[in-house]
Amino acid sequence: MGKRVIWLGILILGWFFTCQAQVQFTLPELNFDRRGDAVYMDSLLNLGRAHQRMTKTLPRTLHNDTLRLEGLRFMALVFKQMRGNQRDSSFLYARLLEDRAIAKNNILYAVRAMMLQEHYLRTVKGDYPKALQINQRASELCGKLPRESSPRWQVQMNLGDIYLLLKEYDNALASYQLSRKLLGYNTSLTPKNRKLLISQAITQMGEVYELRGQYDLAIQQYETSRQIAVDARSQVNVAYANERLGDFFVNRREPEKAIKYFEEALFVWTQLKDQLGQASVWARLAECHTLVNRPALAIEFGEKALAIAREAGYQRIRQMATLALYRAYRLAGQPAQALAMYEDYSTIRDSIATLKRVEELSALQKKYDINQVRAEADKERFIQHQQLINVRRLAEVERLKSEAEREQLAGITRMSQLQQRLETERLRADSQKKQLEQRAHIDKLNHDIEQQQLMRLFLVGGLAMLFGFVIVYYRKNRLIDRQKREIEALNLDLEDKVIARTAELKLANDQLRAKNREIEEALLKGQTLERKRMAADLHDSLGGLLSAIKMSMSALNPAHMSDREQQIYHNLLTMAKEAFAEIRYLSHNLQPDELEKQGLAEALTRLVNKLNLSQKTTFRLDIDALPRLGKTAEFNLYSICIELCSNIIRHSEATEADILFRRFNNELNMIVKDNGCGMNPADATGMGLRNIQSRMDLIKGRYEVHSGEGDGTTFIFILPVSSNLATGDSLMHN
Repeated sequence: MGKRVIWLGILILGWFFTCQAQVQFTLPELNFDRRGDAVYMDSLLNLGRAHQRMTKTLPRTLHNDTLRLEGLRFMALVFKQMRGNQRDSSFLYARLLEDRAIAKNNILYAVRAMMLQEHYLRTVKGDYPKALQINQRASELCGKLPRESSPRWQVQMNLGDIYLLLKEYDNALASYQLSRKLLGYNTSLTPKNRKLLISQAITQMGEVYELRGQYDLAIQQYETSRQIAVDARSQVNVAYANERLGDFFVNRREPEKAIKYFEEALFVWTQLKDQLGQASVWARLAECHTLVNRPALAIEFGEKALAIAREAGYQRIRQMATLALYRAYRLAGQPAQALAMYEDYSTIRDSIATLKRVEELSALQKKYDINQVRAEADKERFIQHQQLINVRRLAEVERLKSEAEREQLAGITRMSQLQQRLETERLRADSQKKQLEQRAHIDKLNHDIEQQQLMRLFLVGGLAMLFGFVIVYYRKNRLIDRQKREIEALNLDLEDKVIARTAELKLANDQLRAKNREIEEALLKGQTLERKRMAADLHDSLGGLLSAIKMSMSALNPAHMSDREQQIYHNLLTMAKEAFAEIRYLSHNLQPDELEKQGLAEALTRLVNKLNLSQKTTFRLDIDALPRLGKTAEFNLYSICIELCSNIIRHSEATEADILFRRFNNELNMIVKDNGCGMNPADATGMGLRNIQSRMDLIKGRYEVHSGEGDGTTFIFILPVSSNLATGDSLMHN
């Protein structure tokens, strides 16, 4: 009894120190949410290299060989999550892992190495035929592994992606469904990773349903995938799921729903400091806000995405951002910026279109190569099946022959065994008798030794365990203190960066507002100068020419003309006078001096007085509620009045017309109405009304049309103004 206690204590101490040694070689699980953190990824690489150095010194045992293979797989997996040329290292480590796993006859790690190589060849190199060959080899090896640890789910996932490329949607859907089913059986994965992989398979099923036009099934898959990512608390997968849902609703022309998902994705990418993710979402938000007629937000998000895309060379994001900015600037009435964005978009579109054509040709070649590989695999499987049948036939013949020989030898063997058994029983009886005598003597000698060593064993074991626990406790405390100091330093550095970035953004916003005001003033000044030049040209050039025509016609003597010719002569003379008067009217109304010097009220008063002198329609003006507005607002309101007065005179057949100004809280209303024949508001699509819409957009106003045939027409123009109109230039300019 005492001897058993001694051995039990020794085994406990050995187990304790063995566990401590193995903990040093345990590699952490990769946190996919932090794969955009360069410091974190570099720390994983350093940890993997340290693991390789430590395991290299261990003796050659089955457990230690598995540790070495796990180190290679860890390095390949870390490089797989990185961007750029570093992903090539993933393929090199995967090749090395496969060679060593096959040498050690470790099928599980050989299949894992193949899956890493397949991902590199398919996603980085685009070599689908080789990827298909690797999947076929891996599928054969998976048959030798238990279902609980087999990576066959990954093989099916990869095959689904290849079928999706070939547009074999039924095969792709079947592969994704089988992958999801196999993941449910796998126990070698952590629960979180198994959930995320099931979420990925469900997302791919949604892709297939969407391509087949089954949108209800597609949205169900996308929402299920997103809920799984939320339950697993994986920020990256939640962000990707939100982006996929946003793209789905954008394709369905439902931008308001898409904005909600894009904003949630942007929040995650901002937390993770992933510039590529932020730029991608900003470009999509710019498109959505353009579709819902919010050009200011669209421009803000588009410019952010374009800045990052240009700096990092993301051509796809740059293409989305420039197209969204072109539409947003057009919607905001900024043609110069819209033209610049369209030129940039056209350049990128042409280059990407060329690349897409090359990719399409490459895809056709890949499809042909894949079909060749599948045909070769089918042929090889048929040959192997025939060979297997022949081998089975030969084996059956040999089995029958060997059974006959075995029956012949069985009788001889049984006789010999019987004789040996009798002799063995006699020798065993003698041996047992001697062993019993020796055991009694040994037990007597050991009894005294056990009593002496028992107390010593407990003391030594207790001291050793106490010493081990003290060492572990001390190391854990030092590690916790060091981590606390690192976290505090990182928090201080992050706060400084946030403060600096906030100040930079505020300065940039102030500069942008100042630049917009300068552009608006320059545009107004340019339009004013151009109108003055056009008015002068009309008055000097065309007016002089009409005066010369009038004088030339006055020199003719109508007395020598026939009645027909005299009628034509008088008609021409009348038309020349009317044309001359119209030229003077246009040259003055293009840019009247009183509009620039005395304001909109004086300019409209002069306009109505002139119209009432020469037209059949009587115009009335009420400007009691009209304050002095900004130059841009007065100029555009005056141009709108001229356009509407011209339409009333030429088309309305009205006898009376009114121009009224009314003030309601923080809004100024300009009302232009007549008692003419009216019109159908649904037919208000002429160039003049489109110009009016553009002018109201420029001064951030809106207008309404109320009319009916025979009931006259009323235009109501609504402008936002500040609550205090005593300062003169009170209409909002920013």
